[in-house]
Amino acid sequence: MAGGQERRQSPEQAEDVVRVRSELVQTDVTVLDKRGHFVDGLAPEQFELRVDGRAVPVSFFERVVAGSASEATQIAAAVRARGAEAQSKRTLPQASGRGRVIFFFVDDVHLAPDSLARTRKSLSRFVDEQMGEGDLVAVISTSGQVGFLQQLTDNKSVLHAAIERLVSKRDTETYSNKVPISEVDADRIQHHRDRELFSYLVEATANEYQMGPATAALIVRDRVRQINMNTRFAESNTLGGLMGLMRSSAPLAGRKLVFFISDGFVVDYRKSNAPDVLRVVSDEAARVGAVVYALDARGTLGDAGVDASRNDYPDFSVRTTGRSFFDEKMSQEPLEALAADTGGRAFLNNNSFNDAFAQGVAESSDYYLLAWRPDADEQRAGRSRVEVVVRGRPDLRVQARRRYAMLDAAPAAKAAREGATAAPSVEDELRAALASLYPRRDLPLALSVGYLDAPQKGTVLAASMQLDGEMLDFGEQGAGAQVDVLGIALDDRGSFATFKQVLNVPRDALAKSGERVVQWSQQLQLPAGLYQVRVAARDRQSGRTGSQSQWVEIPGATPGGISLSSIFVGAPKADAAPSTPVNVSRRFARGSRLRFQSFVYGAGVGEGRADVAAMVSVVRDGETVLTLPSRGLPAGGVTDPARVPFSGELPLEGLPAGRYVLRISAVDARTKSSASQQTVFTIE
Repeated sequence: MAGGQERRQSPEQAEDVVRVRSELVQTDVTVLDKRGHFVDGLAPEQFELRVDGRAVPVSFFERVVAGSASEATQIAAAVRARGAEAQSKRTLPQASGRGRVIFFFVDDVHLAPDSLARTRKSLSRFVDEQMGEGDLVAVISTSGQVGFLQQLTDNKSVLHAAIERLVSKRDTETYSNKVPISEVDADRIQHHRDRELFSYLVEATANEYQMGPATAALIVRDRVRQINMNTRFAESNTLGGLMGLMRSSAPLAGRKLVFFISDGFVVDYRKSNAPDVLRVVSDEAARVGAVVYALDARGTLGDAGVDASRNDYPDFSVRTTGRSFFDEKMSQEPLEALAADTGGRAFLNNNSFNDAFAQGVAESSDYYLLAWRPDADEQRAGRSRVEVVVRGRPDLRVQARRRYAMLDAAPAAKAAREGATAAPSVEDELRAALASLYPRRDLPLALSVGYLDAPQKGTVLAASMQLDGEMLDFGEQGAGAQVDVLGIALDDRGSFATFKQVLNVPRDALAKSGERVVQWSQQLQLPAGLYQVRVAARDRQSGRTGSQSQWVEIPGATPGGISLSSIFVGAPKADAAPSTPVNVSRRFARGSRLRFQSFVYGAGVGEGRADVAAMVSVVRDGETVLTLPSRGLPAGGVTDPARVPFSGELPLEGLPAGRYVLRISAVDARTKSSASQQTVFTIE
């Protein structure tokens, strides 16, 4: 139907489409009322878009839900915008999708120990209480101390492990004294020639050490010089880390929310390139769709200059008037600038981090996507200033980024041109796909990872993998395809185990089975720990690669208590086959049935002491939508009392399409122990 409508377009319309596609720029806009709630239902004609003070018409308009199933499609539609047709299309996108993408950038080189302790506590609370189902979250630090765990994930165990690694890396002054000199003080003295402040510090130092003013002045100058050197180094690390985060998130479609948590830092507009780097970071944020919400981790600030517990020589004269004001405002300037330039907000003098997190997530979850045609080189380069208001609604607050991005209709082709070098080897391609920060989808690959306790082996990590057979190249003769597979399981301590496989896929066998997918598995005998399993596959004929990764936690032994294996799910066949293969993608059709299986360890079945009840529930968006009656473990017919299977089926009819969590909980009334596991599945 859509294709037919396009063929009936007039030549003038077709010519207009080509021109818009090649020269479209976009910006995302959040509109809030006085209570901070998103204002829905606005039409494109209600927006007034000004570029360098001149009104320009809106060529594309969409209402978007961040993390929804349709967000990537809507943003891609802006690249293919069809003029007036796109302006009038205002359908509400589906709210159920992958979830939001949230980065916590913890500026540990500018966080004092007490600030970082508050940050860790607030992050843990966010993960436990505020993180939504399907949200992808990463905890990243300026120093890189989070290491391997510094990745987007929906696994709360991984996030808690990352938070535990955060410690203050602030480079404090090694000089032992009772007269504090802040970064702002040092900047004002060395770069702004604040003689009154310098005179006070010299007098205070002379009084502390009972020395002459000339010697005290040398000490103050040395301290100021060293502090400024440390400041420039830490500033460079922070801005470099932010830039790296922005660039690494480019492969992810849709809006990304970045919480930048810092005690603030000083940007020297005279002696460093930091202001230019800040602008580049803002430009990069516009290109990748990142919005920055900055938090001053110090909360409500006090004045160290008059705090007797931190300064034995406070000064109350007019020569240090405004010292606390400068200390606060100068260190907050880069936080405010980043937030304002990217369409976010800065939370300053605020002691409630989690309220700020909640507000940032709520404000950034809905937005309008506006695009227009630039008519000057300045606009095409993104150097123009953009202003957006809602006509006739002065009561509304509009949050729009000051920078904007040119839409690139063919980023893959551009990357291919830039990367046209000598052809890498097969091993290099597999390793590159395996190390990719985000999944590669040229060769669609699905991965399902779980653990179980196997007889005579102990804990075993079981990985099931799946390829779409339609995407394989069977060659000119069509006899079969060959796929190289490389996998690795890494734990948070740096230990790893690898495996290599070669799949031979005969086309005839695939056709006879009636299945479109190619499925295989691999087991690794591993000790308890937190693991990330990465798998990469390469079609030998086409050279296409795909990759996937998944976290899994293998718990340690629980003496005297019960434990559960991972949950394995499948779709039972219509022919009532005795065994059900694992559904690797965990995607089920509406109206189908889901078969699940887990194993209960330490239940005491066969020893006359089993009193274990298991409960099954299905949760969506934090609400239980389906519950099975609680039932006990089988009393007979168990071949291995140490490993008791627990299985069943769930009817999916009546459940709408979306993402769900399947939870199994077991309680041993005799030992008062309990265990639970959960897995995610999707109804299409």
